[in-house]
Formats: sequence, C-alpha cells, structure tokens
Amino acid sequence: MNVKGDIVLRFSEIEVEVASSDHSEIAFLFGPHVTRDTGSASMASMRVEFTVPTRRQPDGGTPAEKEFLVRHDDGTPLLRRTFRGWGTMPPPLPPFAALGERYALMRAVVLAKNSSTVALVGGPYSETLSVASALAQRSWRFVSGQLLVFDLAEEQVVPCLLPLEARGRAARRMRTAGLSEESLRTVPSPLGGEMLLVRPESLGDVVPVDARIALPSLVRLCGAVDDAVRMAPTEFTPHVWPREADTAFSAAPRYQLEISSANGAEEAAGLIDTELTRKNDAERSRKKDDGCPDAPATGPAAPAGSTASLPT
Repeated sequence: MNVKGDIVLRFSEIEVEVASSDHSEIAFLFGPHVTRDTGSASMASMRVEFTVPTRRQPDGGTPAEKEFLVRHDDGTPLLRRTFRGWGTMPPPLPPFAALGERYALMRAVVLAKNSSTVALVGGPYSETLSVASALAQRSWRFVSGQLLVFDLAEEQVVPCLLPLEARGRAARRMRTAGLSEESLRTVPSPLGGEMLLVRPESLGDVVPVDARIALPSLVRLCGAVDDAVRMAPTEFTPHVWPREADTAFSAAPRYQLEISSANGAEEAAGLIDTELTRKNDAERSRKKDDGCPDAPATGPAAPAGSTASLPT
C-alpha cells in the first residue's frame, strides 16, 4: 500500500513504508536501509505512520503527544504507540513490537571481520564509540551502531545501521575529527543536554543491509582505575528485549574490557582483534578436513626388488 512520498526502508526480510513529515531525519537515521526498490515478492511489508493527533486533552490544553501507528501491508492496524523518541526499547523503527517473537534486541555497537563478530556493550558515557572507531581502522565493518538485532528464526544477527551515539568528551572529539557535516547530527539526549549522532559510514566500512552475521562475542566496557587496558573472559547478564529472549545469547562468549579513556582505544581494539580472530582461527583449524576414513585403504607398497614389483 505504498503511498507516493513515503520513505521505504529495508531490514532483514521486511520492507517498511514510513509516512513521516521529516524525510531528512529518517534518511539520516537509517542511511543504507533506505531503498527505491519496493514491492519485493519475497519480503513481508509493513507501514508505519507518524502523526500528531488533533484531539486535545480533556481540559482543552495542549494537543496529545505524537504517535506512530503500525499497519500490516493490507492496511490492518497492528499497534499504536506514543512516540517517545528513537532511543526507546523496542524502537518505533523497525517496528519490532509488531513482529511477534521473531527478534531479540540488545543495546550494543556491533562489528564483524571475516567470521568474527563483536558486540560492544557499554553505558552512555563509555568509550564504545572510540573502541568501535579503532576496530574500523583494523578492517572491522559496522553491523549496527546502536542495536544488536538477533533473528531468532535464523539464529543470526541482521544489520541495523543506525548512527552511533556520542556524548560529553566523545562528542567533542567527533566534532573535531574532520568528519563531514552530513554524517553528524545533534539531537536532545534523553539523559539531558545534547547528543551527537554519527553515521557509521563516516568511521569505516559497513556490511550490506542483507548480510547475515554469526552470534557475536559480547564485550562489556568498564572504567579502569589506571591507564592500563585489560580484557578477560567474564560472566555478565546483558539487558535484552524481550526479557524472555535472553537465552538467545546464552552461547555468546563474554569478556570484560577495562579502559579509562579514549587514549586506550587503539590498544583495546588490538586486544579484541587478537583475541576474537585467534579464537576463530583455532575453531577453523579444529574443523579442518582430517581425511576420509570411509575411503578404500591404499595397499602397502611392495619392497624394491621383490617379484611383486615386476610387470606381469
């Protein structure tokens, strides 16, 4: 039910038509997910409409808050929610709340390199962006700037190439890093003050939007009491939506990365790169072909000079 003027986004196996008055905001947020190739028969289709209701509060005060309505491709309304910003869990786009039990979400910056995948899990003022940028310099590609999206049916991570978030010192560094103005946008922060959004393409390569990625190792970023950078296996319970989907990540290796400032980002990226690629190299080595036991055995060679070596 595509309407002329809608923006169309492609995520995994879902095509989402977006009716919004701010096309530039949607295009900035979702970057390579914006598509002109619509109506693929192999993809499910949904529509998300952002509106400001005209009805007023019972006391005749200000209009009601902005809403978004999710519809099935046949126009059937699926759910209506108050729009409280893009950082809610689950977010308004993609409309995961209307997709049943197909996906599990976690707040993380996700990158991949060959068969290795890492999800950087950290608080709003952690050095997540600095470490992610340093990994991009080591040929890791961005899979997601904010959300780890795990397809429970396929048991794979799918790209969600939202911008990375920067606050405080990280935002100041990004503003002076020589990035193009088109790759940056300042928005109000739910924590107060302002937040800088940074398109991942400005920091490094990104995976194709139709890529499928293996379950990542989870690396939790924590502050360090000194300037040393340390990474070691650990156990922690990440916050997952929906809550009952936490078992989807039970097989993911977990590490704790201690880093005190952005000055340690390159060292931290080196530790992640070495540990995760080494681990995958070892796994590939274990899977190496060791022969074919069911093949007919080759008979022993006859000793030189024996009659068995003479032609018949």
